[in-house]
Amino acid sequence: MKTPKHFKEWFDGWPQLVCFDLDGTLIDSVPDLTIAIDAFLLEQGKTLAGEERIRQWIGLGVAKLVTQAMEWANIDTNLHEHCYRIFLVTYQKNLTKNTVIYPHVKDLLNAFKVNKVPMALITNKPSVFVRPILDHFELTNYFAWILAADTLPEKKPSAMPLLYCSDAIEAQSEQCLMVGDSLTDYRAANAAGFRSAIVTYGYIKKSILLNLKRMQCLMTWLNFYSSHN
Repeated sequence: MKTPKHFKEWFDGWPQLVCFDLDGTLIDSVPDLTIAIDAFLLEQGKTLAGEERIRQWIGLGVAKLVTQAMEWANIDTNLHEHCYRIFLVTYQKNLTKNTVIYPHVKDLLNAFKVNKVPMALITNKPSVFVRPILDHFELTNYFAWILAADTLPEKKPSAMPLLYCSDAIEAQSEQCLMVGDSLTDYRAANAAGFRSAIVTYGYIKKSILLNLKRMQCLMTWLNFYSSHN
């Protein structure tokens, strides 16, 4: 495959490193996260949040997701540990029940692989959930690094996870790319000096998307790839 036009504009050919977010970028996990959130809401006798509402809360990690749900349902903050435990246990049992991989994701990963571009998976999801999901969708072997929320002392939007990977291969920050779907991903890329590609099919609010600078819609390339191969 030829080098995509915007890569020629940004990099010396292909990037030296590409870091991917997980939820909202490679997979849509909201259906199973909804099961886990609704489990503790049900236990507390509250109205179920439902998938559509939970989509609006995604992006800041599962602990924040639980907090947002509790605030919405007016649950006592002293019960956070209890509700969080129910969430974790329920989610562990339903990691890939209704979660799906987005179209053309493997085409994209294979394109980077064929062109020998090192890839990293950088997510704010707890590590206990990450590997089983990657294994289920046969994504694990694409990544030289798999960094979760608890892998390093800091997580996104800190630059630490991104620089951890780029430093390991002595890649130039300006020749690296962060692919995600949230303001958190964008801020991490900015802090690390990486280019950022924010996908429009993920969980980011459209109003935020319109305001981002140095943003490239990766879905355009995904469609290009699928229609030319």
